[in-house]
Amino acid sequence: MVMEIEVLEEIRAELRELRLLYKQLLEKLIPIVDPTPEEREAIEKEDELVKEKELMKALDKEKCST
Repeated sequence: MVMEIEVLEEIRAELRELRLLYKQLLEKLIPIVDPTPEEREAIEKEDELVKEKELMKALDKEKCST
């Protein structure tokens, strides 16, 4: 039983190390970039909701123009 616990602890430690390595790899491959002012505004801005009828009307106009 004690040996099983030691093995599990080793596995947990290795998993922590793998997660750290994976995180570091992702940070190198996909750098974290702060959003532009326009992107930040779009993220924080309240979304406009439309009714289904308005949506279908807009989509129907778009369908006719293509």
